Amino acid sequence: MNHLAKYLTMKIIPREYENDLDQIELAVYGMEGLLCNLSTLFVAIILSFIFHTTYEFVLFIFFFIPLRLSYKSFHCSSFLQCLVFSNMIILFASYFIKYVTNIPFLRLICLSLIVANYTLSFENKRLHCIEILILYLCSFIDSSLLVIYLISLFINTILILLKRGENHV
Repeated sequence: MNHLAKYLTMKIIPREYENDLDQIELAVYGMEGLLCNLSTLFVAIILSFIFHTTYEFVLFIFFFIPLRLSYKSFHCSSFLQCLVFSNMIILFASYFIKYVTNIPFLRLICLSLIVANYTLSFENKRLHCIEILILYLCSFIDSSLLVIYLISLFINTILILLKRGENHV
């Protein structure tokens, strides 16, 4: 992945930055992230078609990505790990959303996960007000949206815990 990112970066980088190694390194890093995210998304879309979970996949991504971007949490150390781990999470979440519809105390569980996210996170404390508002609105709009929100919060909490464990090692 690194070679492809370097190649593409050198093709698009302006001439005035060709000798600035710090700028090139930063651009290559950004290109690697972009390629990794696009690859993961492409594989996830294909898997969602294969396993007939495209609707659930789209809804999960809609709820999960903002949470994922708002917190510092676990990141894999290699492209292959990221591709496999991310698609396993997406597939699990999509199946969970599709087949688990009746969860007792759903609102209470979601609220508990919001409190867990708040307690474990180092940043974005204001985001929790927005999360509670989303929880409140979802609970009245459609209970299936609440299940999507639940699985998004659950996975985000696990990723925050993994990041904390990674920092203590």
